[in-house]
Amino acid sequence: MDLCRNPALLGDWRASQAQLYAALATALQGLLLRGELLPGDRLPPERALAAALGLSRSTVVAAYGRLAEGGWVQARQGQGTTVSAGPPGHVARRHRAQPLGNPALQASPRGRTEGSARADWIDFSLATALPDLAWLSPSEASRQLALRESAYQPEGMWPLRERIAARYTRQGLATAADQIIVCAGAQQALSLLSQLYLSPGDRVLLECPNYFGAIDVFRSSGARLHAVPLQARCAHAGDFIAAAASAPKLIYLCPQLHNPSGQSWPASRSQELLRTVQRAGGSLLVIDDSLAELHFSAEARPLKPAPDAAVVHIGSLSKTLWAGLRIGWLRAPRALIEPLRHAKACADIASSSLSAAIACDLFDRMDRLLQPRRASLQHQAQHLQAALHSHLRSWTVKAPEGGLFLWAQLPAHGPRADALCEAARRAQLRLTPGTAMSVSAERGQDRVRLAFTLPEAQALAGVQRLAALGLY
Repeated sequence: MDLCRNPALLGDWRASQAQLYAALATALQGLLLRGELLPGDRLPPERALAAALGLSRSTVVAAYGRLAEGGWVQARQGQGTTVSAGPPGHVARRHRAQPLGNPALQASPRGRTEGSARADWIDFSLATALPDLAWLSPSEASRQLALRESAYQPEGMWPLRERIAARYTRQGLATAADQIIVCAGAQQALSLLSQLYLSPGDRVLLECPNYFGAIDVFRSSGARLHAVPLQARCAHAGDFIAAAASAPKLIYLCPQLHNPSGQSWPASRSQELLRTVQRAGGSLLVIDDSLAELHFSAEARPLKPAPDAAVVHIGSLSKTLWAGLRIGWLRAPRALIEPLRHAKACADIASSSLSAAIACDLFDRMDRLLQPRRASLQHQAQHLQAALHSHLRSWTVKAPEGGLFLWAQLPAHGPRADALCEAARRAQLRLTPGTAMSVSAERGQDRVRLAFTLPEAQALAGVQRLAALGLY
C-alpha cells in the first residue's frame, strides 16, 4: 500500500472536526483495523507523507506519535515507523483485507447493496431472477418432515442428505448420505474448506478468470494464488495438470461449466488431472459442480475419485434453481466429514429445517424442473447474445455450453472493463468487470460478465441503455 502515491486510501479524513494530526491518526488507525496495514508494514517517511498530503512534517510526526502512544506503531532510529500488533486486547489480522470481488456485493454508505431494492436499476451482475414461486411451497409431507427432524443437525437434515447422495449415485458417483454436509450455498462450502485446510502462504491452484466468491475466500485465508490463464476449448488443461503435479495445498476447479466462461473440460482431461493429483499426493482437490446441472445439451457427470481420495465435490441448489434458496453441499470422503461437521457447527450450528424440507421436495422433482429450466436458460442466453450483437456489434460474445452467464470480450478501442462498469453504474446498470473474476487487477480488463437470467424485455432495455452510453 503506497499512501504517498494514493492518499485517497485514507478516505475523507479532512472532513473531521478534530485537529489535523488527530484526524490523520484516526484515518491511519482505520487502515490498521481493517487489515489494510498489517503488523510489520512500514508507514511512509514523515516528510514523504507530509508532501503527499500537503501538510507540515510536524503534523505527520504528531499523528505517528499518537499512534505510537496507543501501541499501534513502533518508531525505531534508522528503521522508520512500522505497524505493531496493536494495544493489549487487540487481535491483529493475519493477512491483508481485500475488497469483495463482485461490486454488486459492496455495501453502500446506507448499509445495503446499492440499487438492491430499486426498480430503475438493471442488474446483469448476479443471476438472481425469481423462479416459479410454486417451487417454494413445501408439500404437507415436507412440512411435517421439517417439524419432525431435529433443528440442530450441523451436517444437515438426513432426508436431504439421502436425496443428494442418491442423485450423485444416479450420475455415476456412488455416494452415501453420511458423505454429505449441507451448507448455506456453495460459498459456505468453500469457506469451510478454506478455514480447515488453508494457512497464510499456502498455494492454491485455480484457473483465471474464476468465480469471484472462490477468489475472495482464498484471498481471505492469506493463501498464495497460482492462476493458470484460461484458454478457449480448455487448451490450458495441460498447463493446469502440470501445475497440479507440484502438489499445491488446494486445487480448485469447475470442470463442468466453468464460471464465468461457460465451457467444460473434456472428460479425458479431468480424469488425467485426477490421476496426477492422486499420484503427487498432498493436495486437496475441490471440484465445484455448482453449475453442472445447467448444461444445455449434456447431463452432469461428476468426476469419480477413489473412495479414500482427498477430493471434495461442491454442489448448490442456489445456482441450479434459485439464488435465494441458500442450499449447497459438500460431498467428501468419510475421513474428512467429521472435521467439516465440526467447522459447520462452529459456523452456524445448523441449516434451516424449512429450507431443507423445500429442498427435499425439489430433489424429488429435480428432473421435471431441470428440463424446462435448461431450455429457458438457453433461450435467454441466445436472446441476450442477439441483443448484444445488434446494439454492441464490436463486442465478441461466444455462446456458452450452459450455466447462467455470458463472458463478453470488449473491443480494443473504448473503455476497459472497470471504467465501463463505472460508467454503467452511473446509468443504473450493473455489470461484473473481468477484474472481479481475476486474481489481479491487471487481468480481465478486456472482459465483462453478464447474467442472462433477466426477463427478456429488461435484458434488452439494459443492452440498449448500455449502447446509449456511446462508448463503443
